[in-house]
Amino acid sequence: MQKNRLSKYVLLFSVLTFIAIFFFLVEKSYDNLMKPITSVKHSTLIKPIDPNLDTSTLEIIEGRKYLDQ
Repeated sequence: MQKNRLSKYVLLFSVLTFIAIFFFLVEKSYDNLMKPITSVKHSTLIKPIDPNLDTSTLEIIEGRKYLDQ
């Protein structure tokens, strides 16, 4: 009887381990699928271009004093 009880525990432990590994692999696969999508959403290079010219920068450049003059 003792050996039969031990095998039930080993079987239960192995099934729970298989389920845990399965969910871990599913979660990693989903993370690998969604990571590029979220990185594109938060990228600073994919902002729309503003067609209005920022003239304050041009005024700063024109107001500089150059050493050679």
